[in-house]
Amino acid sequence: MLLAGRYAGKKAIVVRAYEEGNAEGRKFAHALVAGIDRYPRKVTKSMKAARVKKRTQIKPFVKHVNFNHLMPTRYQLNDMDLKKVIDENKVAEGGLVEVNKAAELGLGLGIYTAHGPLTCQHYPGSLGYEKQDVALYNTWNVTYVKNDWCWRLPNVTQEMHLNAFNAMRDALAALERPVVHSIHWNSDAVPGPSCALGVDCPMPDTANMWRIGGDIGPVFTKGVLRLLDADAKHAAAAGPGSWNDADMLEVGNGMAEEQDKAHFSLWCMLASPLIAGNDLRTMTAATIAILTNKHAIEINQDPLGHQGIPVSTAADNSTQVWAKPLVNGGYGVVFLNRLPVRGSPNITIQLAFDLLPTMVGTAGQQPAARNGNAAQATVLAGPKKFEAFAVWNGGKSIGTFSNTLSATVAGSSVAFYKLEPVQ
Repeated sequence: MLLAGRYAGKKAIVVRAYEEGNAEGRKFAHALVAGIDRYPRKVTKSMKAARVKKRTQIKPFVKHVNFNHLMPTRYQLNDMDLKKVIDENKVAEGGLVEVNKAAELGLGLGIYTAHGPLTCQHYPGSLGYEKQDVALYNTWNVTYVKNDWCWRLPNVTQEMHLNAFNAMRDALAALERPVVHSIHWNSDAVPGPSCALGVDCPMPDTANMWRIGGDIGPVFTKGVLRLLDADAKHAAAAGPGSWNDADMLEVGNGMAEEQDKAHFSLWCMLASPLIAGNDLRTMTAATIAILTNKHAIEINQDPLGHQGIPVSTAADNSTQVWAKPLVNGGYGVVFLNRLPVRGSPNITIQLAFDLLPTMVGTAGQQPAARNGNAAQATVLAGPKKFEAFAVWNGGKSIGTFSNTLSATVAGSSVAFYKLEPVQ
């Protein structure tokens, strides 16, 4: 029983005891405990569904507590495997049902967990159970594991977080088939291994993909453009097998159709993983057309693995040109009007081919940026003449251009082209 603090008087289970303190900032003997802060409350027939849901939830807590603030009770749980509070057979059977459903739809199976003791939804996390969880995932043929950040406790250090993420990495690496490891280092609480506090940073030694910012929403400026700007500074970290994750797609979730097209185009340019965040059961024809545009996806999936960068930005930040080198010596190019949909003029945006990023090194290495913030800026040595193909017009050619290409773009919209070199 806890004797002090917010949870005084509540019972808890000692998950782990530290008899002599530890090296992470706690000098005295203490324990990591888990308990229930609030039990389900009474509901009546007259209550609305939302209130019933809220009142029937269990609210747990997990925290470190000094031994002198704990009083033992006569109840003990000896060698209890907390994962077995759920019947393993039922879990395995349920997983196979979902695998079969996904297979019938031509889909693979991804799964969500967290690197701490609890997920963000207060279900058991994977801390200390990484090998056991991965063994179960393997029986379901899981191909993608989202390993979330939900371990928000005082005195949980960077080393503890990193060890937990790496334990899942090692468990997945031991499998005889590849499984994508996706993480989110929520650095608002603890600085990342190579980044300052408040900066989500690349972690290619730990995961195949990592979130580079906060959660997205179906809004263009504060959602799509906010994450676009956050991702731009991490371009050099992207390459085959290691990707900056700008978060899931919001296509089909309420933005205007042109904003959905712009969102999808920009994520393709970022080489960001394309994860549909909409309800697949209720997609409109327009949403399906955007999410399955093979010309856009081809640029996103280009084997060179370079992330696009902004090569030109207007002084008032109203427009940008983004360029992404492709394996055949060509480029994906997006002309972006960042202004609002309503009340904003159409703007003609020009790209000078001299601003295209230089091709550098081999596949997986980033090009030298040509924008004002670049450490290296050299003149493009390749061709200055390209044939342009309109991504949102069936990939049709719009002609051959020398030295420059222009597009007139409405607010919160893009023009998206693939450039192929002409000798």
